[in-house]
Amino acid sequence: MPRQMLAPRRAAVCLLFLIGGAPRLASAQETVLTLRAAVNEALSKNERLVNQKDVGTQADLGLRLARNSFRPKIVPNVLGSFGSTDINSQTYRVDVSQKLTTGTELKVGVGTATSQIPAGPASGPVDIHFYNADTTVSLTQPLLRGFGPSVARRPLDAAELRRHDADRQQILAEQQVAVDVASAYYRLVSQQNFVTVAQRSLDRSRKLRDASEAKLGTGLVSQLDVLRAQQLVAQAEIQVFDAQAAVEDARDRLLFLMGHPSGEAFDVDQTIPANVDTLSAEDAVALAMTRRLDLQGASADAADADRQIKYTRNQLLPQVDVNLVYTRRETADSFVSSFGLDRFRFATFFTISSPIDRTAQEVDYQNSVIDRDRRYRDLETIRRRIADDVRRAVRDRDRLLRLMTAAETAVTISERQVEVAQLRYERGLSNNLDVVTAENDLLSAESRRSAAAAEYAVAQLTLRATVGVLNPRADLAAPVTGTPTDELKP
Repeated sequence: MPRQMLAPRRAAVCLLFLIGGAPRLASAQETVLTLRAAVNEALSKNERLVNQKDVGTQADLGLRLARNSFRPKIVPNVLGSFGSTDINSQTYRVDVSQKLTTGTELKVGVGTATSQIPAGPASGPVDIHFYNADTTVSLTQPLLRGFGPSVARRPLDAAELRRHDADRQQILAEQQVAVDVASAYYRLVSQQNFVTVAQRSLDRSRKLRDASEAKLGTGLVSQLDVLRAQQLVAQAEIQVFDAQAAVEDARDRLLFLMGHPSGEAFDVDQTIPANVDTLSAEDAVALAMTRRLDLQGASADAADADRQIKYTRNQLLPQVDVNLVYTRRETADSFVSSFGLDRFRFATFFTISSPIDRTAQEVDYQNSVIDRDRRYRDLETIRRRIADDVRRAVRDRDRLLRLMTAAETAVTISERQVEVAQLRYERGLSNNLDVVTAENDLLSAESRRSAAAAEYAVAQLTLRATVGVLNPRADLAAPVTGTPTDELKP
């Protein structure tokens, strides 16, 4: 391609670089966004975590409602007139009840109600007004059905289980969001580093093109050398454009995970941690069996299934309740005299109820047994899946470590090849084909090295999340090292 035809193209490319690079000129004044800051932003604004917090709030409300069943209940009941005090059927009463986790229920009722006997031959010429006083303290204790904390606390146990499960799901969601943010963050760092690499490659390609065109004028190289150099520049420009587009994509992805709108300007720390962890596969599996929250949740569900069996088995028993009553039911002449401490009587009652048809209770019991067996099978399946996931995560970490080491070696070799090929070309020992090939190899090697470093950093965090020890609010760059005993230490 003639050089005159390339001049407008070069001018357009330079203009695009100036326009595309203008926002980055102010980057020195932008705040550097660290990985920890990005994760903290995501933990407070990520839509998934906000929704999960709502689930936790709903679980709190359910737990509050379940606990309310075991708090004292005070129910006043007043039906009185604003005028005459001799109206029939006026009621003044307060009932207090307390349910205990053993199934026992205490009730205290204090009240009185007005009554009258119409005037007549027996009562005289005037209506007789009086008060029916009722002060009763009662205790009800189930002896079979409904007896014991496993039955009375059943709704409360279920609410507590949902609350603990919401906490576990919140932590799991935070770990997953932290890994996603780290992946987007390191991808952005990798792409920005690759932009720098691609820009350096473009500068070297332009120098090679200029040198080839200069040698063509003196007859030292052929037209083919110039065309190869021009083609190398065009490829380098495309690489730069693609890298810049990938940077913007990674930036938008990171902003989305952080809960921020697209288009915000910020810089990131260009370094990718190269820590090497030493946790073996067997130690990682052993640690995961004690720290994985989903396994803890499955164990809690299995234990709850056992409690459900106890509850449904209890519902198959007949209803036998004993009632102890200490009561005072008298007739008084005035409102004040209705409330006294004398003439109380003690009584005992038994309530016995046993339905003939217990199909519903038997079906509930059989379903709870089936559900218990299924939950224990799920628990064993989760254990096997966790072991497989942890071993796979360890293998991915080790593979990426080898890949990163190999990529570093490839970059070193490619840099040396570029130097040798450039030196041979400058001395006229070869054409620029070796230089073009070496430049392409160097660009590919540097791309692989940057991507491998980012993937390895993410693999370390993924392994921590898979094991169950990742704390999103701690130092995310810390490697997993040592033994399970070391990880469990505070």
